[in-house]
Amino acid sequence: MGRTNIAVEDSVSDELSLEAGKENKTQYALANESLLAVLEVTKSGGNPKQIYPAWKFVSMMKDVGCLVLPEDLVEKLIERMYHDEKDWLLKAWYDEGVRLGDFLKMSAVNPEDLGRVIEEFQVLLPAQKIEFKKIQGEEVIYEIRALGAGSSIQTTSCAEQFIRGVLNSYALKITEGKVSRGIIGIKAVTSPKHT
Repeated sequence: MGRTNIAVEDSVSDELSLEAGKENKTQYALANESLLAVLEVTKSGGNPKQIYPAWKFVSMMKDVGCLVLPEDLVEKLIERMYHDEKDWLLKAWYDEGVRLGDFLKMSAVNPEDLGRVIEEFQVLLPAQKIEFKKIQGEEVIYEIRALGAGSSIQTTSCAEQFIRGVLNSYALKITEGKVSRGIIGIKAVTSPKHT
């Protein structure tokens, strides 16, 4: 088997050496393993930048005990339960938001870091796209917009409760909330007791 020299930055070479040592492998073996994984992703139409977020997502799903369910099934279950157990259902979604928020706080300690984490773990949240902005003024206001948050008002209401739960973990007090089918708009401030 022939060998080819590949130039990498010194910092990459240092990290490769460090990780190879941790795994009790040669740099050659770890580099081959890594490059083969990247090539499989690119051959399948992926991008190397997707590898780390995908791994982090799968790890996080295991850590928080998430199951992947088809969107249509979730919609049907929510619509059915919403009519029979609305209060219980909304509280369950809120509680799960709090649970995820508490988990996210391990990576993002304060609300300012939450925007970055939301981007990283977008797929865990009950919306196609979530925007999180900090607006500086007399008081700091956090603006959250969620798009594609369900295809019925029932599922959007559950998604809104989930987001409220996440925000509660960061001691953010909701000052304004709007929900329409598939769209959520929330404004929040730091709760006075936590400033």
